Amino acid sequence: MEHFETVEDLVLYYKNFEDFNLKELRDYVTATYPKIALKTNKGIAGQVLEAIIGNAPNSNPNSDVKGINVELKVLPLRKISNQIQPKERSKIKSLNYNKIINEEWSTSEVRGKMEKILFLLYEHPTGKTFNDWEEFIFRGTLLYEIINENENIVQEDWEQIKHKVISEIAENISEGDGKILGACTSGTGKLITYGNDKKAKQRSYSLKHSYMKFFFEQKKQKQKFASLKLEANVTPQDFVLKKLNKELQGQNLETVVNKFNVDFSPKAKSSFRLLINRVFNIADNQKILELEENGIEIKTVPVSPQNKPWEAMSFPKFSLVDLIEEKWDIDEDENNGEAVFKNIISNGFIFIPIIKEKEKYALGGETKYRYKDWKTWTIGESIYWKASDAELSIIEIEWEQAKKIVTKGVVVETVKHGSKQVQENNLLKSSKTKVIHIRPHAKDSNDIDLHYYKFTNKAISISWQSFWLNKTFIEQIITPK
Repeated sequence: MEHFETVEDLVLYYKNFEDFNLKELRDYVTATYPKIALKTNKGIAGQVLEAIIGNAPNSNPNSDVKGINVELKVLPLRKISNQIQPKERSKIKSLNYNKIINEEWSTSEVRGKMEKILFLLYEHPTGKTFNDWEEFIFRGTLLYEIINENENIVQEDWEQIKHKVISEIAENISEGDGKILGACTSGTGKLITYGNDKKAKQRSYSLKHSYMKFFFEQKKQKQKFASLKLEANVTPQDFVLKKLNKELQGQNLETVVNKFNVDFSPKAKSSFRLLINRVFNIADNQKILELEENGIEIKTVPVSPQNKPWEAMSFPKFSLVDLIEEKWDIDEDENNGEAVFKNIISNGFIFIPIIKEKEKYALGGETKYRYKDWKTWTIGESIYWKASDAELSIIEIEWEQAKKIVTKGVVVETVKHGSKQVQENNLLKSSKTKVIHIRPHAKDSNDIDLHYYKFTNKAISISWQSFWLNKTFIEQIITPK
């Protein structure tokens, strides 16, 4: 095993291997440490990346790099919406219900594990399964030191978990309880006995996905953030909603963009982002710190004058191959990746209704409808939504249905629709669900999911897809209570 005097030495050592794929790194490990036996059936990315410094696979609870007290953890990255970002939360260790009640934060096991973590970053390319692990690419390291990263908030999250266990309501623990540190279900979610013969699902401590995404953007991508400078006990969502509704609600869009000096284009997704930044007096190239830290995304919703959504709401496109490979809940040692959509839909959202009218027009002898000019649009009342546990349970069931359809085999056929030939498939439909469905998310019919095309041995040619929130569900959210 290599010896390191400082964390900086360890980081510099790993830097020599950046942008190598895992096959190249596996070959290096085999040649340099022939006694290390790597198992390709489970956790291969972590095994290879830790073996670079001579660490053999083990279950030793002590720190991975002795002498400098550093934990090594792999963090998979994926390109989502054309941006590389962490694919999932980072699990720290299992939550022991019977130990936490006697622990203090400063000497707790989980704080010891979080004192210094060196994340080993690897890119898991879209449309690649774990059978393709040799093509995964090492993208360097990212150092986390708890004393520098809002330890007071992490401690508050931990204390909240401890309080529920002491109160013997551990079954009510939700990952959404914390801001940074979560307690997610792990493994099969089997019931663990604690306290006075109480039972609660098996859980693990984790740095939440929303926080990992923020941490990665801030430290690795050097994204700039601006703070709202909130007063104590004011939540980001409450502050933002109040400001948006004060400045925008009921206003004509043209009037607003002129007021805030925004060069607006209805076709440019960046236009609304720029408008939001101007409302909060934030530089165009910056993101709002409190929203990013807490995983809150602002999305616009096109609605009719009667406040009914014109469209379903899309999320980032994905390859159908990815859906087959993912699991909604995973254990630390499982090979499958965690569902990307789960991490997206578990966040909070601020929806800004954009009220648009439609008008008729003729095209090729057919009557069509389109939105009136954007200068006629007005802005409705902004709403905050975060999926409840009950809603997440429904989404999980519907996600599993979607996965089952794709795993069994997508059926596509070309049918005549008016004067055109269109492709139909048996993917999850909004008519069969309460919350989500799958629809194409492509530039045009030629924008094919080539990964799935190859995966099925060139049997199925289908466009890129994404999950969408059903129109009826969005209407429930944005309808004033």
